[in-house]
Amino acid sequence: MDLFDAIRAGNGAEVRAILDRDPAAVNRRNDRGHTPVLIAQYHHKRDIVQDLLAAEPQLDVFDACCVGRTARVAELLDADPSLLNAYNSDGFFPLGLAAFFGHPETVTLLVKRGADVAQAARNPMKIQPLHAGAASHNLDVMKALLDAGAPVNGKQHEGWTALHEASRHGDVEIARALLAKGADPKLANDKGVSAIGLAADANNAAMLKLLKGQ
Repeated sequence: MDLFDAIRAGNGAEVRAILDRDPAAVNRRNDRGHTPVLIAQYHHKRDIVQDLLAAEPQLDVFDACCVGRTARVAELLDADPSLLNAYNSDGFFPLGLAAFFGHPETVTLLVKRGADVAQAARNPMKIQPLHAGAASHNLDVMKALLDAGAPVNGKQHEGWTALHEASRHGDVEIARALLAKGADPKLANDKGVSAIGLAADANNAAMLKLLKGQ
């Protein structure tokens, strides 16, 4: 089992054994250019992420954003400002990764450095930072993006907005923050379903009351 296989399998003991035998493995990339840290984050293997970080990898800007190492992000941007809105091999970008993994401090740094709050992923998902923030269920991330002017009614794959995401998961506080910035609860996705419709389907009375302005 190589390091990437061990990470995907959630085999922390094997990950640690590999790193003990070959410490340099923590900085090796797979054939798509992914690092072990990024793969562990993608697969939500939090304990393994911590084991990898303990091995002191050379985090690139995508790694640093996805694990919330804000000081490292700042260091990398100081050295190369073009990284601010760069894309990785999956079509994702620093602000989207920091937002998706729920790191408000990193999001705030990127926004202050001038990151594009309307940037969209270069892949079929077409996720913008606000969509990523809604998926993280992190209110501080959402507030930072909304205050920076992220398009509140921007659509991702299949016409979903951040408010659709909040409604689907019953995130009343995030929905309230979106509505305060002008999110449209009647805006339909590609299947003709609005945030109000999702709340109705889920029988979520609190969300329905909020979305209908009652």
